[in-house]
Amino acid sequence: MSGNDYPTDASRVAAKGGKNTNADQRDPAKSALVHAAPSPEVIAATEFLLAQPDAYLYRRRYLELVVHGCGSGGTPTADYTAAERYLLATAAACRRSLRRGDSSTGEG
Repeated sequence: MSGNDYPTDASRVAAKGGKNTNADQRDPAKSALVHAAPSPEVIAATEFLLAQPDAYLYRRRYLELVVHGCGSGGTPTADYTAAERYLLATAAACRRSLRRGDSSTGEG
């Protein structure tokens, strides 16, 4: 292996008869941290709330609602469902209060 003790991707593919599979391309450490992108509605709610004067409160509550755990094989996982619902509900309440001219922001 030409001065290198570690096999390259090319040498792994050659050892398998020239076949490169998806399993060869996956890195378990990276794939454990990947999750589906949030919906456009969640992104819009996030952008709206981050533009509010008390955005730090919304961010703090969002982070509290993200549920961290372990998946199969001990891989770290995160469930954003409750946090995303919070963003949607809070943004809607905040928009309603702004339309009415209330000074409250819907945080609760």
